[in-house]
Amino acid sequence: MNIAVQICGLMNILVLLVFYSGAKQLDLYKRRVFFYILLISVANLCFDIGSVIAIHYKDTLPTWLVLLICRLYLCMLDLEGIAAIVYTIADVFSKQIHRIITGAFAVVCMAECIAVFFYPVHIFSSGREVYTYGPAVNLMYVFSAINICIIWISSFAFGEKVRLRRKQSVRLWMVIWLLGMGVQAFDHSLLVIGFATSLGIMVVFFMLENPEGFIDSQYDCLNNVALSEYVDELIQNDEFFVLCSINLDNASHRQRNNEKEEKRIAKYIEYFERMKKANVFKTPDNSIVLVSDNTPDMKFLMDDFLDEFSSPVSGSQDHCIIWVENSYNLSSFVEIKKLVRFFRNKRRVDEKQFIHVTREMVEDYQSQDKIKKEIKSALKEDRVEVFLQPIYNTEEKRYTSAEALVRIRNTDGSLMPPGLFVPVAEATGQINALGRRVLEKTCDFLANTEAISLGIEYIEVNLSVVQAEKTSLFDEIMNTVRYYKVSPKRINLEITESALIHSKEVIINNMNQLKKVGFTFALDDFGKGESNLMYLVEMPFDILKLDMDMTKAFHVNRKAKSAVKTVRYMAKEMNLKIVAEGIENRDELFAFLKYDIEYIQGYYFSKPLPMPEFIDFVRNFNEVHNISL
Repeated sequence: MNIAVQICGLMNILVLLVFYSGAKQLDLYKRRVFFYILLISVANLCFDIGSVIAIHYKDTLPTWLVLLICRLYLCMLDLEGIAAIVYTIADVFSKQIHRIITGAFAVVCMAECIAVFFYPVHIFSSGREVYTYGPAVNLMYVFSAINICIIWISSFAFGEKVRLRRKQSVRLWMVIWLLGMGVQAFDHSLLVIGFATSLGIMVVFFMLENPEGFIDSQYDCLNNVALSEYVDELIQNDEFFVLCSINLDNASHRQRNNEKEEKRIAKYIEYFERMKKANVFKTPDNSIVLVSDNTPDMKFLMDDFLDEFSSPVSGSQDHCIIWVENSYNLSSFVEIKKLVRFFRNKRRVDEKQFIHVTREMVEDYQSQDKIKKEIKSALKEDRVEVFLQPIYNTEEKRYTSAEALVRIRNTDGSLMPPGLFVPVAEATGQINALGRRVLEKTCDFLANTEAISLGIEYIEVNLSVVQAEKTSLFDEIMNTVRYYKVSPKRINLEITESALIHSKEVIINNMNQLKKVGFTFALDDFGKGESNLMYLVEMPFDILKLDMDMTKAFHVNRKAKSAVKTVRYMAKEMNLKIVAEGIENRDELFAFLKYDIEYIQGYYFSKPLPMPEFIDFVRNFNEVHNISL
């Protein structure tokens, strides 16, 4: 008997079964499907070996028994092909729908097996050479070829839903299987189909289903890959779950080989696994994530954890626990991970240790995430525009400057309100890219329009907190003005007081470098919040911009009027110009003119205008050098 190849294939599958069954793993539906494939493969190879033995001893065994074993082997081949189809589409459908589809394929498999039993099968035996042939065998070749075609078509038809590695591994499995069929069809004595299928399953195992790929080697717990698959499956099947992310805030700022930090993480993981109330995962950012389908169990676990590790020695003040109950219409683990990161970063502002994410909070996050994506899209599609609000020069009685304000044009042509996207851009860091775009468009405007010849001396461009504290700020700004051949004196850089609170030393250094080459600076929003007069002493500002709230209070509050008078006197002594923002009517204007405020900005003169309209606006008034106040 020539059964050495089949025995090798059987040993391969049995070894995989031992590893698969003994390893730590999640009870995933897709993994159970693969486990059944392993069992089917064992049965297939056993019937393959049994058919060879039966044919070899055909003279001593009843003919009906020999033919039955041979037909059952053919049926197992068909069953394995059907199982491969079911496995391939495991990513595509929910568990409930997938089970219905599996049932339909089971009916198809039964029909095909009945056909195999209906058609005759012949056997050949000569020495060590044994095999089956005939209509039933040919029919099985046809069924197997159809199954392989369905698998290939499915891997492409559902390409976006089937995981890449699943597609790659299954396709390679089918290639190996097809080669085995081709070899055996060409030479019936080479019984390699069973071995070929076992080899293909080994490829799937090592590329996709190896349980060791789900294990964090350092902490011997489930890793981020397992977490992703597990949560994605729960979401796909619309199953309830509670997810708790426990982050050691300062872990990401410490060295990866910090022995003390590693011991803390290992201690927490050991504690959670000992409690056995949730699946425990370790993520690459040193977070510990717990997932359970039982809210009381998770609540007990969190309460007990906080009691257990609440002493100052444990450093519990560094814990940030994010509690997410169900998916809240989030479609994948990736989105949940972004949600957790969002609230974790937000927590560092309000210093809450435990954050229970509610549906309302998720809706707010999704709204911000939608705006974030829109900002990214607008930058890519050049839908970021610069509007210019004219600034009136009270000494020259004409417009000599303007403030550049960022706007985003929606795809339908409307404008997104700045109050909607600017806070999101600041929170996500996109304000940096928006700031660069505003500077580029402003420089392009100054270089390629008649703005300067019409009397515009400079344009104010806001520097965000993110931009102002960058050590590369000088090079970035200089590269831009050089590219457009714009003199630095044409750009006045506005810095808010909030930016100075964050990184004053870095900002002072940036300002001094830019000041040397000709840029001027304005302190924006002066009078809003905590106005620190030391900013004016320590930093090379040229212009002080009174915040709109202060200019409004000036007309109704005696103390505010006294404060503005004091600021006016101080500014003159320090050789600073003043811009009064938010002037909306004639009375407000004349009130500030009495105090010799150099620049007036507000809706009394004009709202922010698109660049072409701004040119027309300035041309209509500056050419006659006479504005009726």
